[in-house]
Order: sequence, then structure tokens, then C-alpha cells
Amino acid sequence: MNEIEKLNEALIKFNTQVFFSHNSLRDYKHYPTGSRKAILALILKQAEKGAMFKPHGKGNQLNPPLHQFAKIKPKAMSLRIIYRPIEKQVEDKKMIEMQVIAIGPRDRNEVYSLAQQRLGKFFKEIKEREIKNSQ
Repeated sequence: MNEIEKLNEALIKFNTQVFFSHNSLRDYKHYPTGSRKAILALILKQAEKGAMFKPHGKGNQLNPPLHQFAKIKPKAMSLRIIYRPIEKQVEDKKMIEMQVIAIGPRDRNEVYSLAQQRLGKFFKEIKEREIKNSQ
């Protein structure tokens, strides 16, 4: 079982799952092991606090065109995790899926412009995934 599968197992108690887009998975793998563990811990902590946007959770909603996304910005690390919180019905319960689009440096607006550049590909990937899962 890989580290993301382990994270998803831990997230179940918060009725949350995480999905890394192809590009965000590449971002994640770019970091050294210690930072990767910290990234997963940050996602777990956000799920525990509430991944949805305020007031239904603790997610900080971004400005347009990234208004469907939230950010995780740890003070101890100079990075940002950009994700989209989606409520889904899974069997008989509601689940929140944190769909990660980008992980990158806090440096100015780099991670936000990276996420903006990826919007089209991200939504295409989500749509293809939904079609595949419904078959």
C-alpha cells in the first residue's frame, strides 16, 4: 500500500478522500520524503478541521478564476496545496473529496498561476475519471 492509499485510509474517519491529479502527483513526487510526509499530514489535518469552504468547513476559498478551490498554507513550510473540495454521495453517506490540482512554493503567486494553467487539463481529467467510474 502506497502512502496516498494509507492517507485515504486515515481520512475515512473524517468522511474524506484525497485525489491527486496527474500534475499534482508529479508536484508531490518532486519533494523529498520528509516533505512528502509533511504534505500528507497537512492534508489530513485540513480534513480533520473541515475541508469544505467556510462556513461549512475551514477551507479558505480562493479568488476567481480559482474560486472553486481552497488552499492549505502551513506556516512552518513555504508551500501551498491547492485543492477543490467536492461533496459526493458514496453508497449511503456523504463524502468529501479533496481534489488536489497543485502543490508548490509559497513564492509570490507561483502556485496559483500554476493551478490556473492546469484548470482545463484538471477538469478534463476529473470528467474522464467520473466516466470511467460510472462504467
